[in-house]
Amino acid sequence: MNGRAPGELCRLQTVRTCNQAWCTFAIALLLLPPFATKAHAELLEEVLVTAGKVEEQAQDVPASLQVLSSDFLDTMDLSRLYELQFAIPGLVVNNFGMWGARFTLRGVTNESGSGQAIANHLNGAYLGSANLAITRSFDMQRIEVLKGPQGTLYGRNATGGSINFVTQPPDDQLSAALEGAYGSFDTARIEGHVNVPFEDVALRVAFIGSEGDGYIRNTVDRREFAEADFWGLRGSMAIDPSDDLHIDFMVQRVVDDGAAGEVWSPNLAYLPDPGDIHLTRVTLDNPFLDTKNDFVTANVEYGLGWAQIYSVSAYARSEVRNVDDCAGSPRLAGCIRSVLPLRFDQWSQELRLASTDSTIDWLVGVYWFDGGSTTNFRLYAPVLNSEPLNDYAATADETAYAVFGQVELPLGEQWNLTAGLRFSREESAVGELGTGVFDDGETLHAADHWDDSSWRLAVAYAPNENVLAYASVATGFKSGGITTDKLPSGEFDGFDAENLLAYEAGVKLRSATGNWSLHAAVFLYDFDDMQVPTTVVLSDTVVSVIDNAGHAEIQGLDATANLRLTEHLTASGGVVWIPKRKFDDFDSEVVGDISGNEIGRAPEWTSTTSVEYALPVSNLGRFTATLQYSYRSDFYFSPQNLATERQGSFGLLGLVLGYAPASDGWYVFASGRNLTNADYFHQAFIQSSPGYPITWEAGFGVQFN
Repeated sequence: MNGRAPGELCRLQTVRTCNQAWCTFAIALLLLPPFATKAHAELLEEVLVTAGKVEEQAQDVPASLQVLSSDFLDTMDLSRLYELQFAIPGLVVNNFGMWGARFTLRGVTNESGSGQAIANHLNGAYLGSANLAITRSFDMQRIEVLKGPQGTLYGRNATGGSINFVTQPPDDQLSAALEGAYGSFDTARIEGHVNVPFEDVALRVAFIGSEGDGYIRNTVDRREFAEADFWGLRGSMAIDPSDDLHIDFMVQRVVDDGAAGEVWSPNLAYLPDPGDIHLTRVTLDNPFLDTKNDFVTANVEYGLGWAQIYSVSAYARSEVRNVDDCAGSPRLAGCIRSVLPLRFDQWSQELRLASTDSTIDWLVGVYWFDGGSTTNFRLYAPVLNSEPLNDYAATADETAYAVFGQVELPLGEQWNLTAGLRFSREESAVGELGTGVFDDGETLHAADHWDDSSWRLAVAYAPNENVLAYASVATGFKSGGITTDKLPSGEFDGFDAENLLAYEAGVKLRSATGNWSLHAAVFLYDFDDMQVPTTVVLSDTVVSVIDNAGHAEIQGLDATANLRLTEHLTASGGVVWIPKRKFDDFDSEVVGDISGNEIGRAPEWTSTTSVEYALPVSNLGRFTATLQYSYRSDFYFSPQNLATERQGSFGLLGLVLGYAPASDGWYVFASGRNLTNADYFHQAFIQSSPGYPITWEAGFGVQFN
C-alpha cells in the first residue's frame, strides 16, 4: 500500500508517540484529577465515600480508591466511560460497538457483553451488561473507583474493582440550573436540573441532550459518522416519613443514537489514508447504532437504633439496534452485521444490616440477581457466501445468590483489623436457534453453575487522623460462563471460573493544614484460570471465544496526590505503573501457546496531571484556568500481541477556562480537548475505532438557589 513496507505502515498506523518532555512531566507529578469547577470549590475538602457500604471518609478506608467529584465531572464535561478513562489512571475502556465495551483496571480485563471483571454500579445497584455500564452519566454527585478485588462487599464479578456512579439526590433547597454549549462538529449540548423540596419529600429532575455531526469522515461519499447524538432524563424522589426512615427513588432513561465511537473504520492495515485515522470507507446505505437504557432504583434506610437496615432494589434494561459495515479488509468486502435487536434486562435485590453504635463495626447482607438477554444476530459476507453466514436467535440467563459479611475489629487505639467473607452461587443457561451457513440449524441448549467463597483480611495502622498505613490480602471470584459463540468443534464456548489472590500495601497521608495529600499502594495479583477474550479469523471466519489462562501475574504501583501550591494555584493527579502484566501459562484453544505474552489492554504506564489557577478579581468574580494532561504508554489490544493490534504511547492535553461573577448566579466557559491532535484508538482488530481529534466547546450556564 503506497509502496510502504508492512513494518513501516504498521508504525504509521499506530498512534504518534508523545513528546518525551510531556511524558516525563505527566509521570513525575504522580497526580490525580482535581476537584475543579466552573464556580471554584476547595481542592482538599474531606471526601465522603461508600466504599465499605457505609458512609466514611476516603482517608479512613484501607484500600485504593479514587473519587471524581461533581465539580470535576461538570467542569470537564465527562459523560461516558470512554472519556472518563483518561481521568482514572489504570483504567482502559475499549469500544466493541453493538457489544458494548471492554474494561481493564490495573490490567484486570472483562469481556464485552455481560461478563464484567470491573463491577459497575448505579446508586448501589450492580449493572450486569457492558451496554448498561457505558451509558451516559449526568448530574452526578460523584463517581467512586475502587481498585483491586471487591468480592466481599460488591460481589459478583468484581475481581478488578468496582466503579460506583452516584447521582445527585434531591435535597431540601429550591434550586435549578441550566447549561448550554456549542462546539466542534456543530455539536450543541444542553443540560440542567430542577430541585423542589416539600415538607417530607424532595423532587429532582435532571436532563441532558446533545446533537451534532460526526468526527469520522467517509471517503466513498460525504457522510459523517460517530456523532454525539444522545439525550437523558432522570427523576428522583427523596422521602423522609419519619426520623428513622429514608427512601430514595430514581427513574432514568438514556437514548444514544449517534453511534459515537462505533467500529466503522477498517483494520489499521486498510485505512484509506494512514495519515488521517478519522477517514473511513463505508458503502452501506444506512449504518446505525441505537441504544436505549432504562434504570429504576429504590434505596431504603431504616434505623433500629443499634443498627441500620439498607435495602437496594433495582431494575434495568438495555436495547441495542445495530446495522454496520464490517468490511474491515478486502476479503470481507460487502460484509454487514446486525443485531435487531439485542435486549438485556435485570432485577436485583440487596439487604444489609450494619451496626451504628458499637465498638466493633460490622455488617451482614444477602444478595440476589437475575438477568437475561435475547439476541437476534445476522452476519452477511457476500465474498464468502451469498447466504447469511449467521442468522440466529439466542437467549442467555444468569442468576446469582450471595451471603456476605464484614467486621472491623479495633486492636488498641491505633490498629484495626478488617475481615470479610462472601459465599456465592452463579447459574448460567443459554440457547440458540440459527439458520445461517455456519449455524447448526437446530436448537441448542447448555447450562452450568459455579460456587465459591471470597474473603478479605486487612490490617490498618493510624497513629493520628492524618496518617493511615494498611496491608491486605484478598481473593476474587469471577463466575464461569457459557456464550453462544461457537468453538471450532461447533459447540458452545464454555469457560471456567476465574480466581484471584491479591496482595496490597499502602499509605494515606495528608497535612494537618490540608495543603497536600498523598495516597500510594503497591499490589500483586496472582491469577488462576484468568478469563481472556480471544478473537481470530480462521478460514475467513471470525472465531471469538473466552479462554482460561492457566496462570497470570500482575504487579504494580498506584499513587495519587493533591497539592495546594499557593492560595490560587493547585496541582493534582495520579499514576499507575505495572511493570509485570504477563501470562505465565496460557495455551489458547484458538491461537495456541502464548505464554509470556503481555496481557491485552494493559499499558505499563498511565497517568493524569492537572493544574488549576483561580484568580479572584476585586469584586468582579473569579477567573479559572485548568490544564490537564493524560498519558498512556503503548499496549496491545489482544492477547496475541500482534503488531497490527498495538496502540502506541500517546498523551492528551486539555484546557478549560471559566469565569463566574461574585454573585455566583451565572458562569461562562470555554474548553479544548486533545489540543496536540494526538492520534489514538479505542479499539483495533478487524476494524478500528479512532478516538476524538482536537475539539473545542464554549458555553454559558445559569444557577438559581
